[in-house]
Amino acid sequence: MADEELWDEMDKSAATSSALLSSALDSVQDLPSFVRFIDALRKDREDADRKEALQPSGPDISWNGWENNSIATFLVSAVACVEDNGRHNPAFLADENPWKAAARILYAGKYYE
Repeated sequence: MADEELWDEMDKSAATSSALLSSALDSVQDLPSFVRFIDALRKDREDADRKEALQPSGPDISWNGWENNSIATFLVSAVACVEDNGRHNPAFLADENPWKAAARILYAGKYYE
């Protein structure tokens, strides 16, 4: 696959992933919906891994928009998102439903750098 075609496919996979996970995130309001969100995030990661095995993405881009490929970088990024946003907006996530706030933090682990 040519580089431009690969970039286009990866952009499409990121957009599709974002739409699906955003929908799941919007639905979070309690423990069962939080668990469904975590499961959607897991499935998204498994899909990205499957795509990577079939067509390696390279060092600067990843399938489904995943920026953090290890649990350590995923968690570091989730914490960094909260800390960075909290510095600029002390009320960041303060008024959010706690289940949705937790889901937003986990979602940030996927893409925040």
